This record gives sequence, C-alpha cells and structure tokens, in this order.
Amino acid sequence: MPSRKLTFLGSSASDSGEILVEGEAFLPGGVVALKRRRSPWDPSRPVERIILGSNPARADVLVKADGIEAEHVRFYLPVDGCGDNDLKVIVDGTVKVNGRNIPHTEWLALVDGDELELSSWLFKFEQEG
Repeated sequence: MPSRKLTFLGSSASDSGEILVEGEAFLPGGVVALKRRRSPWDPSRPVERIILGSNPARADVLVKADGIEAEHVRFYLPVDGCGDNDLKVIVDGTVKVNGRNIPHTEWLALVDGDELELSSWLFKFEQEG
C-alpha cells in the first residue's frame, strides 16, 4: 500500500492560534500519515476512508484548531495504490485545493503535491510508492 501523508505548511491567517494534530502542537514541516485510526471501516473494501476532523471519537487524523469541523474532510484512498485519491469535503466553504474552493457536492482526485487549505490551515498532500 502506498504511503500518503499531509505536510503542514502553516496558516493563511496572521492570528491563527495553535494547531494540534493527534494531540501534539504542529509546526510547519510537521508530517502526519493518512491512515485509519478510529473510524469504523470494512477492511475488505478496495479503498480506505480516512476522516480528518476535530471529533476524537470519529477522526482518524485528529486536528484541533480554529475552523476545523468535527468531520472536515474525508479521504478515500485505494488500498493497492491504483486509482484516484479522492477527497470529499463535508462542509461547504471550508476547503480549497490549489486555491480553488471545493464544494461538498464535488469529489476531487488529489495528486502528489496538491496544496490543501482547511479553513486557514495549509497542508501539502504527498504520496510515495
């Protein structure tokens, strides 16, 4: 299975406050693996769903910061690496990819190097393998 991760780039807001990822303060350059940690999911499916959000009971990537929703985005990642790395926005107006606002009605295929803006928090999507 390929390795997918988010690298934290910083914030677009000058007074953004603190961001905690998996309970740790996150600084630019910090990396978090996109892997299922908490949410229920059938492991026999050909994709793995990863929830990023602030709800500790549901989020696989737990992010506590201003503007991060309980379930902010979902990633649907093919287990074998063949196919699209799909992003699904949960709340309209909270996510941009490469500067473009992504509505909750759209499925977006992410590619290595895409920049995600989650509220005011900036990340780079990366895939290896």
